[in-house]
Amino acid sequence: MRIVVQKFGGTSVHTRELREKAAMKVKEAHEEGFAPVVVVSAMGRKGAPYATDTLIALAQEEFPEIDARNLDLLLSCGEIISSVIMVQALRRVGLRAVALTGGQAGIITNKSFGDATVIRVEPERITKYLKDGYVAVVAGFQGVTEDGEITTLGRGGE
Repeated sequence: MRIVVQKFGGTSVHTRELREKAAMKVKEAHEEGFAPVVVVSAMGRKGAPYATDTLIALAQEEFPEIDARNLDLLLSCGEIISSVIMVQALRRVGLRAVALTGGQAGIITNKSFGDATVIRVEPERITKYLKDGYVAVVAGFQGVTEDGEITTLGRGGE
């Protein structure tokens, strides 16, 4: 199985038209014999409903300081929303697809909320979906600690 990872940032999945373009790139890879794993960011930039900066501002409207654990939980939502919406775009172009959180994708991190480091990746779940003919759409920017806490990996892919 030839796996290709395709990453689409927030501005690449912000509108239906852009998601359709991204979906066609995934479909092309699939038709070329690749098993695509798609990683998506939260849709849009500051001001867009599910953008990371918008979610931070929403939380700070209630109280200016939010603890790192809860902030990571909140920030993971933007990417999860994008992954589910991207799955629908892929289905519209005829592909079977499944959305996965970082934790469901097997990304295990340390406990440094807001700037976690990947300890290991357990790819078995993704591999099973790929073997079954699915495109795996993974919520970017996140993982999970060994005890199940959602973490984010730091802004800007750092």
